[in-house]
Amino acid sequence: MFIGCSTNTKEEETNTQEERKNIPVNSLEDVLTNLAPITKTFEINPTEESMLTGDKGTAIYIPKNAFQFADGTTPVGKVNIELKECYSLTDMIAENMNTSSGQRILETGGMIYFNATTEGKQLSVKDGKAFVIGFPKDGGTKEMGLFYDVAINDTSSTWVPDYKMYEAEALQNNQADTTSSDMVEGANVEYPIEMTDDLYDYTLSALLWTSTFWDLMLVGENRNILDFIRDPANVNGEMARELYDNGWNVYYEIKIDKNGNMTDFQIDPHPYHLDDKPANSEQACKTVLNLLKSAPAFDLSTSKDGIRQDWDYSLGVGGNRAINWDRFKAKFRGQFSAYKDKAVQQMDSTALDYYMFSATKMGWINCDRFWDIDEEEKIDFFVTTQTPKNIKVQIIFKDINSIMTGTNKEGRIVFNNVPLGRQIKVIGISYTNGKPTMGVAQTTIDKDGFELTAFNEFSLDDLEKELNRKN
Repeated sequence: MFIGCSTNTKEEETNTQEERKNIPVNSLEDVLTNLAPITKTFEINPTEESMLTGDKGTAIYIPKNAFQFADGTTPVGKVNIELKECYSLTDMIAENMNTSSGQRILETGGMIYFNATTEGKQLSVKDGKAFVIGFPKDGGTKEMGLFYDVAINDTSSTWVPDYKMYEAEALQNNQADTTSSDMVEGANVEYPIEMTDDLYDYTLSALLWTSTFWDLMLVGENRNILDFIRDPANVNGEMARELYDNGWNVYYEIKIDKNGNMTDFQIDPHPYHLDDKPANSEQACKTVLNLLKSAPAFDLSTSKDGIRQDWDYSLGVGGNRAINWDRFKAKFRGQFSAYKDKAVQQMDSTALDYYMFSATKMGWINCDRFWDIDEEEKIDFFVTTQTPKNIKVQIIFKDINSIMTGTNKEGRIVFNNVPLGRQIKVIGISYTNGKPTMGVAQTTIDKDGFELTAFNEFSLDDLEKELNRKN
């Protein structure tokens, strides 16, 4: 076992941090640069396994022969490792980090930057290999996952779960059919694991329905008939699979009575929008009929255009399959469990104090979990200031360790798809009239937006304390 040695001494790092705080600040960029975490460097022998420890507690296990050059050859000379640790909100703001994945907000347990080079040449993790990262729990008990930073364009990026990186890479390589509503089924992607049948769930889906069903809600339920059909609880999985495997689709024409009940079910043998007659069976027709008859009545007051009792409404049902992401994730991560087990052995009992993950990519890596707020109403939240151009505005959520950076849109700072009614801290950092200023306020996300005022001059120490203050 090689215990990696840092090429930075503790005294050098302390001096560097103090020196940066004394550097003159001449722009907003200078403020952020002076707050950014120090990069720690290590030198390792790539033919031996290594155990590295960052100044903020990150533990990294690297198996022997883990890296390769672009041509697939293995380095034998010394390998240089870069490690940057971001655990405080100050670190994240300085590095311009968001804690979001697409349109979903993440709760973070910390993020690191990890890279490996030799003689100035970039390395990558060898196929089939993984290094192991231990993020300090600091008393945390929530289940966390591993995310990688993926560039969207030249100015923005997002976090992607480790087990879904194959999708992001397919999109980057223009392999995927992005017009498909189900990327997994519609994309020409190479899965990172063998796709065995146990990784799929089988359900039903609605097909070629009359548009009336979009807004027509079911009595006592906040959903429509389309949602009811898709609900796995309403159909036997084996029956759904039979429809899917055989390509059976059943189309009914129905009437809706004055009480909102579906009546007069008639099979439509050849819907006019289809070129070919749909395939089905007597059993398939019976399965779909029983499902539709089990649905609650419609709440007729929710129909925008009203319901006619003499009208035939179309509704089709077919089989569908989708990846079970929990089983997919477990199988994906299981490929590299041996490396994680080896890291745990090296760390002994201290491993319990870490979130442990096997990583196959380098760059920015995040220890996160999705914030479970899918059912909450989301809005675009606007913040206004007196200096909208030369300013950086973040919101920090009170309930979780999460931060978002706003985007300047027509003179206002916008935060997209945030949960209505949640309490936040708004922090603005500006450089105006040759001086850095800061504005801080507590507020609640609402549809009226918020004006951030009372900007005051600050020192870097003041800013760091304010950013990391919980309330």
